[in-house]
Amino acid sequence: MGSWSPPALWAAAGVRARTTLVAIVVVGVVLALGFVLLTNRTRARLEDSITSAAETRALDVAALAEAGALPGTILSASAEQHVQVVIGDEVIAATFGLDLFPPLVADRPAPGASVKIALPEAVFQAIEDQSGLVEDESPYLLVARGYERAGEAGAVLVASSLDAAAAAVNALQPLLWIGWPITLVVVGATVWFLTGWALRPVEAMSEEADAISASALARRLPVPKANDEIRHLAATLNLMLSRLEGSAIRQRQFVSDASHELKTPLATMQTMLEVAAGDPEFADWHHLLAGLHRENDRMEGLVSDLLALARFDEGAPVAVREEVDLDQVLGRVAEQTGRQFPGIAFDTGGIRPVRVIGDGRALERLLSNVATNAARHAVKQVAFSCSADGDEACVLVVDDGPGIAAADRERVFERFVRLDEARGRPEGGTGLGLAVARAIARTHGGDVRVVESPTGAALQVRVPTRPGEPGSFSGRS
Repeated sequence: MGSWSPPALWAAAGVRARTTLVAIVVVGVVLALGFVLLTNRTRARLEDSITSAAETRALDVAALAEAGALPGTILSASAEQHVQVVIGDEVIAATFGLDLFPPLVADRPAPGASVKIALPEAVFQAIEDQSGLVEDESPYLLVARGYERAGEAGAVLVASSLDAAAAAVNALQPLLWIGWPITLVVVGATVWFLTGWALRPVEAMSEEADAISASALARRLPVPKANDEIRHLAATLNLMLSRLEGSAIRQRQFVSDASHELKTPLATMQTMLEVAAGDPEFADWHHLLAGLHRENDRMEGLVSDLLALARFDEGAPVAVREEVDLDQVLGRVAEQTGRQFPGIAFDTGGIRPVRVIGDGRALERLLSNVATNAARHAVKQVAFSCSADGDEACVLVVDDGPGIAAADRERVFERFVRLDEARGRPEGGTGLGLAVARAIARTHGGDVRVVESPTGAALQVRVPTRPGEPGSFSGRS
């Protein structure tokens, strides 16, 4: 059995647990740093206060010394401050007990100047050992202030205990560190609750998503009322579901239409064979073979169009990018279509030289499908024109047939749509020609559409003369 590593455990934890853990760690680190800074700052402020009090005491005693009121005086003492007034190495006044000891330090500042000195612990340790005067073991800070009396310089030495600062910090630290885990527990519980509350819409969306299946694509995820990222996510996913539903509907329709279209030539071929097999004296094999060949070609064209559309639906890029003389391709298509429809006149006088970058075979198929569609609906004539229009090549194919109603100008590009409803006639086509033509044009960054025409129907093909991204059709007419 394999063991889980910390990254695996982290990945296995849910968003709620990970968010809570991260919040606890971040808040814990910030609080710990804050506590350290707070205690250090508190200690520094208290020590500054003790130093200020010592300086004030030194100033007051120095004023007494300068006035000549100190020799032989026992100064008032406190538990935190001990004072000596010295001239040279002689103690002329001191708080109780310190008059029996030599000067605490050898430093002698100039008259009117003050210095701060950190006393070695050994100084007061010796005093404690001899007199028991000093009872605390905290460090001391000494302030020395110089003075002058009758031309003789001296110094006031004030030693202040830092015990008050240490005691305050020692009292504060347990309170802070006891409150630290309590604060983390409160933060963890709060984040756990708030994260669960924030993720409640996601849970509802997840439950609804589990209930959506291929047979229930019409259902949508609940959208929260709050205008936040989760609402945006729900709206985006609902748009995706709408696209999937539309795609599924089109796919089912496509499969249904394709199966119907494939059944038609197969049924025709089956009927022809059954008629021939059921007649012992059947001799019209030439007509039978011609019919079978015609239906086979029809089915082959249908399968080819279906495969092409399936490839375009998958987002297949342009297979070949090469320079293509679109005017030459259009002239060749007009000639081939003319042989296929000998009763129709094809006017190629409007074709002008224009070159594009793309797949020559695919572009020829595009133009052939458009030309064939026009020839099927023309009465006497189909006119071709081709020219450069800015950074696009514009091909216009116009017939003199009944035209296309404005309401049907987009429907004609849908799959298996025939406005003439000639599904059973070979001249009716497969209903995929214009759909394939538009798909090829759009993979080249262009489009095919129906435009206004004084007579008949006019189909306009636009293809960029330089390589472009699919779907970049400008929409100009």
